[in-house]
Amino acid sequence: MSALPDDLGREPRRAPLPILLVEDNDGDADLITDLLAEAPAPQRPVVRATRLSEAVSLLERHRVAAVLLDLHLPDAAGLECVSAVRSQARDTPILVLTGMDDDELALSCMTAGAQDYLSKQDVRPRALARAIDYALARTREARSRLRAQALRLRSEELELENKRILEASQRKGRYLANMSHELRTPLNAVIGFSQLLVDGGAALTPDHVRGYAGNILSSGRHLLDLINDILDLARLEAVGLDLHPSATSVPDVVREVVDVVAGSFAAKPMTVALEIDVEPPLFFTDALRLRQVLYNYLSNAWKFTPAGGRLTVRARRLGLDRLRLEVEDSGPGIAADDLPRLFTEFTQLPSEAQRQYRGTGLGLALTKRIVEAQGGTVGVNSLPGHGSLFFAELPDPPRHEPMEGAFGAT
Repeated sequence: MSALPDDLGREPRRAPLPILLVEDNDGDADLITDLLAEAPAPQRPVVRATRLSEAVSLLERHRVAAVLLDLHLPDAAGLECVSAVRSQARDTPILVLTGMDDDELALSCMTAGAQDYLSKQDVRPRALARAIDYALARTREARSRLRAQALRLRSEELELENKRILEASQRKGRYLANMSHELRTPLNAVIGFSQLLVDGGAALTPDHVRGYAGNILSSGRHLLDLINDILDLARLEAVGLDLHPSATSVPDVVREVVDVVAGSFAAKPMTVALEIDVEPPLFFTDALRLRQVLYNYLSNAWKFTPAGGRLTVRARRLGLDRLRLEVEDSGPGIAADDLPRLFTEFTQLPSEAQRQYRGTGLGLALTKRIVEAQGGTVGVNSLPGHGSLFFAELPDPPRHEPMEGAFGAT
């Protein structure tokens, strides 16, 4: 029985990559080839090119371990040779092997991307092999550094992405928790007062019945408002905002909204001043969304301003293509730490007005999304004890283009 060969089943070794010798002089080419043959192992095959264009063509099609490059070729000379080879073989070591002993030229070659600069007259087999090995080692180290840097950057990107995902998950959790709480509060009131009506029967006085029915009606309306706001937000996030712009009379919209809000808060008198400077009065925008923005600002200001206070509603043009709306109140103002929270979902700052006028905590968040969907901006200026000023700036869109706003994660 014959013995099995020792290398049976082993992966065949890859042939070493060749060294590209770019040299047009036959004598110099033979000398360098002989020097490489005399050098200690490991030895590599040599591929020769006599012109720079030939060398570039070879590098386009094949990988090489290193390039031994002369600087005087029939079709190029000097730094042009180094630059051309480096641009074609970005991570291949280049050793300039030339008859010119010029320190300034050597420095220029190294700056252009060469790893070493050797003189043909002084080079010896061992020195040439050592220079090639050193250039290859430096190239491997550079590749390792680049890989480590790429891995580190990728790790940082993944860490940031995981952080964003975690924050989004936490926001969604808080959103769902708040939404659940907000929905349960009016629904429990409806069920509770309905149960009192059922259990009380004939023993309830007409005043009790009217009171309980009023509480059911109030809680039902609050629940409906909350559901509508939640659906609006969900619609905005899912499919964006469908806008229908038209020539809109800004003064008419402002007066209409003021009348509606004043009627809703008839039991809480307030002085309202209008400052309208919109000439021409027609502004190309979605009238329904304009009313919604102004209604959210004005009703919010009315809720949180004490009875007898003063509200100022302003509308003015900023140039010909932007509209600025402002609602300023004489209320208690807002602390600087609370300002960043105002335009987020389910944010209701604690106050006496909050206990009297229940809200969804979604009005300002909806306002921000509606305005930003149209390319506008919202904001607030406020100081405790000096009232607040909420504003929105809206652009006038081109007449021939439909307005559509789409939302990503916010």
